[in-house]
Amino acid sequence: MSTIEIMAHLVMGFPRKEATTESARALADRGVRILELQIPFSDPTADGPVNTRACETSLREGFRVAHAGEYIRSVQEMGFTEVHVMTYANIPFRFGFDRYLRTMKDLGVTGVIVPDLPIEDDEGFYASAGIIGIDALPVAVPNMGASRIKLMQGMNPNRIYAALREGVTGRSTGITDDAKQFLTSLAGPKIYAGFGISSAEQVSDLKGYAYAAVIGSHITRAIASGPDWYDQVSRAIEQCMPDT
Repeated sequence: MSTIEIMAHLVMGFPRKEATTESARALADRGVRILELQIPFSDPTADGPVNTRACETSLREGFRVAHAGEYIRSVQEMGFTEVHVMTYANIPFRFGFDRYLRTMKDLGVTGVIVPDLPIEDDEGFYASAGIIGIDALPVAVPNMGASRIKLMQGMNPNRIYAALREGVTGRSTGITDDAKQFLTSLAGPKIYAGFGISSAEQVSDLKGYAYAAVIGSHITRAIASGPDWYDQVSRAIEQCMPDT
């Protein structure tokens, strides 16, 4: 794999809807073709302080789950080849798994990511996604044992989200030999590797090991420095783009 895609992560409604739309447009204009939209949640257990504050701000400013469709539709004509939606299990559980998955499918969403939904006890979420025809990306973490990786691979996922280290998002991550070995152990599906990616060097180091590098907190910081969201996000994502 000589090239690598970038999946850019945006928190819906941070700090308001216009920021999400302008940021998405900047990403599309800079050649990003994979977008991950996060539905804000009040207790985002995998998010570091940057994205946690973004979720808190969005909710405080009036974002509600019912608004998610507006955000998804607003980016669908911007040229992204994949649009993924990430949130925490309480939201699709309260929504109803089948209803949530069918709604995402109808909105043209490529995949759904629920980082706190364990593959051993998912209450049928991943199987339902397969029946409905939308990818549900299980989350792999470096401390997974071989038996758990085998269980995940037995689900035959088309895509996997791989955290490059334990803990939460936001801190810088070195692409170590251990991280590369971990990614290699997941071989088969498309791998979206994230947590702490903020430079072109890190993205380049993932070539051959992941289908896409996930850029999240780095973009959220750029938006937080507002209000010139388009220009700030443009500069932030350019810092993550390898020369080749």
